[in-house]
Amino acid sequence: MPIITFNGHEAVRLRKANTASSWGNRSEINRVEPVAKPAFSVPFRLEPGEKIFTIGSCFARNVEAELRKRGFKVPMRDLFKTPAFEKLSPEIVNNFGTPSIYNELAWAFGEEPFDEGKGFVEVRPGQFIDLHMVPSIRPGPIEDVRARRAGLHEATRSLADCRVLIMTLGLVELWYDNVSGDYLNVAPLPSTLNAFPDRFSLHVLSFDDCYRYLHQAFDIAFKYGRKDLQVVLTVSPVPMTATHRDCDVLVANSYSKSVLRAVAEQICAEDQRISYFPSYESVTLSDRRIAWMDDLVHVTEYLIAFNVDRMVSAYSGEDGTELAPPDAVELPRESAEALIFADKARDARNRSDRAFFKKEAHRAKDSPGFAIEYARFLFDQGEFDEALAVIADDDSRSAIVLRGELLYALEDFAAVVETVRPLCKRGVKGNAQWRLRTNSAVRLGSVEEIEATRDAWIVADPRRETFILTQIGSALRRAGHQDLAFGHLSKAMGHTDAYAVTQLEMATLLLERGEIDRAEATIADIKPEIPAQENRLAALRKRIDAERAA
Repeated sequence: MPIITFNGHEAVRLRKANTASSWGNRSEINRVEPVAKPAFSVPFRLEPGEKIFTIGSCFARNVEAELRKRGFKVPMRDLFKTPAFEKLSPEIVNNFGTPSIYNELAWAFGEEPFDEGKGFVEVRPGQFIDLHMVPSIRPGPIEDVRARRAGLHEATRSLADCRVLIMTLGLVELWYDNVSGDYLNVAPLPSTLNAFPDRFSLHVLSFDDCYRYLHQAFDIAFKYGRKDLQVVLTVSPVPMTATHRDCDVLVANSYSKSVLRAVAEQICAEDQRISYFPSYESVTLSDRRIAWMDDLVHVTEYLIAFNVDRMVSAYSGEDGTELAPPDAVELPRESAEALIFADKARDARNRSDRAFFKKEAHRAKDSPGFAIEYARFLFDQGEFDEALAVIADDDSRSAIVLRGELLYALEDFAAVVETVRPLCKRGVKGNAQWRLRTNSAVRLGSVEEIEATRDAWIVADPRRETFILTQIGSALRRAGHQDLAFGHLSKAMGHTDAYAVTQLEMATLLLERGEIDRAEATIADIKPEIPAQENRLAALRKRIDAERAA
């Protein structure tokens, strides 16, 4: 069945009347390059200071921040003023799949019972987690977990008092709880998967699956919400960071977003109370160098702000004063031809083609992309000083990290720390700068710098505290500071999301301290996650046997 039908004359009339019916071209100002500005309808206006309910993936959190700046009330943010949620990140209420959006609404309004016996899991004596909240929350007593769940239900019920609902759809690759029969919001932690190996399975949802859950979610919203409830529906442009399927994440993500975009179109066509805002199209159709951070997953702060401001301004009835673009140094500095040639340089580097770089070396002056590949080629050849000279004037993140790697190879560890420190902050993605800073601090023998790195890293990425503590504990162990290393690794081991590598690091440290029995106990139930960990585990067991034999 078609979702929309027009007779021939009406279809032609609509095309001629629609100023956004064609793409435009590069010979004139257009709404596609470099930042895409898709047109959208605004069927209602926001009223100054009114309460607005938000639910969905990370774009919903971005919208909340802008709404609050403009004086609107956002009940989901008020949740974080309560004792159960203080000091927690707003990201913990993200809902990535249509089933989890449905779950939260159904549980909050009593359409479905929330079963604590299945939703809460005891990960160690007296310490529980809520399987349906983002697992960056540390385990706690059942009373704390129950209080957070009750607080989230109460905040979700505030939808009943709001005239406007803003919802963002995230992904379709979801984890299913075979015990409860519910979809989880995010993947369970490795430790939870290991503890319950048959409980969870991965589902890749179909159009019908996503549509059914979203339709049921809106049924609840319109049943319990105000009679004049209006909905703005969006699809998050942020892709999956990784896929569990046996295919390229680019392909898996394309399917995921295509399904959600089709579901959004179907839902909007069926219900005039639901309108669509094209944040997904704006980001994915914009120049990639403006739209995406260096990790190619997270949207730049500029384009997030641009889209949120554009949406809120339009629905507020304000004049569209677009945000100024990033500074020139942040904008694309190369033509398509130069970028393609940089790709050729990447292939030449993989072939160790010295003749190619000797012939084309002059391009480094005008093409940062080529310069990076040329410097990496020189790095591979052990020509570190020459590589540093090639990227001396480049201040991009890629060049700064490469400069740090070159300085590390030259064993100028103090210079490495000074070079990468500006990248060690919130909003700058990637681990390379942190590892360089940590390893350089170890080589310098500076406990002060190691601990400063730890503190800055946790502030910048609090959700990965276990990983960070493990990395810092490993660095301290290698630097010979066993007591400090033990403290960090013990703290990491106490988290429910402790990695196999954390256990391996702790066992290694215990062996170095001569505590053979504790080392053996630490790795007794370990489940390696990658072949390298299996090899390290085998080496540790062999070492333990040798120590006992001695």
